[in-house]
Amino acid sequence: MENRTHAIIAVSFLVVFSLGAVLVYYWLSNQQNEPLVYEIVTSQSVGGLSAQSKVEFKGIEVGHVTQLGFDPNDRAKVKMTINLKPNTYVTHATYAEVAMQGLTGGSVLELKLGKGSNAPLATDPRHPARIPMREGLIGSLMTSARADMQQIHELLTSANKILDASNREHVAKSLQQIDAVTRQLATIEAQLPALVQNVQRSVTQSHALLADADKAVRDAQPTIRNAAQLEASVEALARSSRQLSEKLNRQTVPNFDALSRNLLRTSRQLDELLRELKAKPQSLIFGPPKPPPGPGEPGFKRGEQENPGHE
Repeated sequence: MENRTHAIIAVSFLVVFSLGAVLVYYWLSNQQNEPLVYEIVTSQSVGGLSAQSKVEFKGIEVGHVTQLGFDPNDRAKVKMTINLKPNTYVTHATYAEVAMQGLTGGSVLELKLGKGSNAPLATDPRHPARIPMREGLIGSLMTSARADMQQIHELLTSANKILDASNREHVAKSLQQIDAVTRQLATIEAQLPALVQNVQRSVTQSHALLADADKAVRDAQPTIRNAAQLEASVEALARSSRQLSEKLNRQTVPNFDALSRNLLRTSRQLDELLRELKAKPQSLIFGPPKPPPGPGEPGFKRGEQENPGHE
């Protein structure tokens, strides 16, 4: 009886011990494979995501979304809970964004590393750590598209205001003028080759003229030097002439005065001679007449001497 009792106790202890070992094993196994729980709270749109949506890091699936809904503390925001594999690399610099999945058009939640601390972000299932949410490519495109559409709308509105009936008529006239100018430009463009040839010919001629002018300048340099020498000679001759004139003035002015008086006296004598010759031209042949005899001389006649003009 005692042996049976001991056997039952031993078997019971063995069963209890075995069950305890199995429970400890399962507990330890579940503790090691327990997923990392994080939550994301954002005011951005999470369109395309749902519960069980994939969570990827560098293109590899590392978990999934477990809960998705509005934040009880702020109904204007969305709150989601994600479970990640225990070995997922999550740091304080990790952030999430919504991304497209290939060509299927589905959306996934993608984890990325930004600038900041690389220390692991610790979390607890009862108090999950929060991962920030940033606007992804889709959100950026949608935001840009909305801004672009707003600008296009404003542009079209402005265009409608500008292009009223009178302005449209003005634009039509401007287009006609532009068309006319375009035709003129086409004509000018057709004339450009000939004009370019003329310009090239003129440039060639200009080069030749410049060469000739340069040669003429070089040839004229001796003449210029000779002209300078001639000018110096002329100036020297002028100085010599002035000096000679001054010398002549000092030496010949007194002699010239005496000569002038002699010439004046001679002129008077010649004048008297001419008057005498004009009055008695025969004296040029027979000589001057003899003077009549005076008193006491042979041939003196008183009456003739007294009235000589009555002969």
